[in-house]
Amino acid sequence: MLKRMMIVVAVAMLIGVLAYSNMAAEEDELLYMKQILPQTSFEEINNNPPTFKADQSDGKDHYYVVFGEANGYGGPLKIATVIDPLGEIQQVVVVESRETSSFLNKVLKAKFLDQFKNIKANDPIEMGADIDSVTGATVSSRAIANAVRQGSHEVALNQLGLSISEKPESWEFGLAEAIAIILFLAVLVLSLVWKKFKVRYITLLAAVVIFGFWLKIQISLSSISALLMGYWPPIHSNMIWYVIVLGGLGIALFSGRNLYCYWLCPFGGVQELTSMVRGRSKCRRVSNQLLRLLPKILLWSGLLLTFLYRNPAIGSYEPFGTLFGLTGTFLNWLLLLVIMTASIFIYRFWCDCFCPVGAFLDICAKVRRRLGKLVHSPEKVTQHQMPMNKTE
Repeated sequence: MLKRMMIVVAVAMLIGVLAYSNMAAEEDELLYMKQILPQTSFEEINNNPPTFKADQSDGKDHYYVVFGEANGYGGPLKIATVIDPLGEIQQVVVVESRETSSFLNKVLKAKFLDQFKNIKANDPIEMGADIDSVTGATVSSRAIANAVRQGSHEVALNQLGLSISEKPESWEFGLAEAIAIILFLAVLVLSLVWKKFKVRYITLLAAVVIFGFWLKIQISLSSISALLMGYWPPIHSNMIWYVIVLGGLGIALFSGRNLYCYWLCPFGGVQELTSMVRGRSKCRRVSNQLLRLLPKILLWSGLLLTFLYRNPAIGSYEPFGTLFGLTGTFLNWLLLLVIMTASIFIYRFWCDCFCPVGAFLDICAKVRRRLGKLVHSPEKVTQHQMPMNKTE
């Protein structure tokens, strides 16, 4: 009874914080503009999207400053675009970000924002045509471009009287999306139909190569937070995000088993490869119940922080980006070194002690099994189907 009450209170706190944060006032755009264009006076000429006319103190020049928003991989970005009277973009600034910091830092270090300078406000601003995306941060690059396009087209059309040739949004479905879908379907068939559990090592290795080193994408606390907060990137240009995130969640809700973590998680796959240094049979699992409870506590704490600050990236602490993106602070690299070293002696050390994603998917799978009991008697779950129960 006490355990149920604690769960109810914890969930109620998350819902309450999320509701409160959604009602919180947004930052005043004027605060940003005074930093972008000092010694200017501003006049608001539109509120959707927020658009201002900025007059220089000498009265000779004026600019238009417009704010656009778009969702990145981890959350939304607010972008300020400065446009001159001739309709050319003069400056692009990220004024507010809830994007995953490692991806945003990669974009900024590559001087991605400089590509927008002197582009016409009524240009299509297409990825691959007008500007180039940053490798390893494609979703973030595209989100910034979408926000700039949204704002500059507003100024071009309603303030400068320029015509806009909008191109229809194309659906980006290519090799990456096809392979990801095939992998998810293969896991369902191999685990639930054919019960070929030893093939799990092949799918894990494929996930390490494809999801990890190639696509640099996996389910993270920031993507879970973004999903729950409604910060969904445009599906037509970010289908891989939906395949991975909704795919992992979907198979847990469909099967009642956390198949993603043990069949498709790239970081989990790296840990299993690391455990082979000493031999899988010599690696033990964490048996301390308090340590195994820690991922759920970290999940709750991370969600509480992200809901409170409306920033999915703020509660994310996973070492995925450090390993596969080769980016991170000294502390990020130190954490990764500790995890990899511990994984030589302890099987899936990160998964059992720290991973919030595994905790979230375990909860989803457990809810599915509980609901299944209301319909029919549960099927017996073998140790091979649920590797987290293995004690070898």
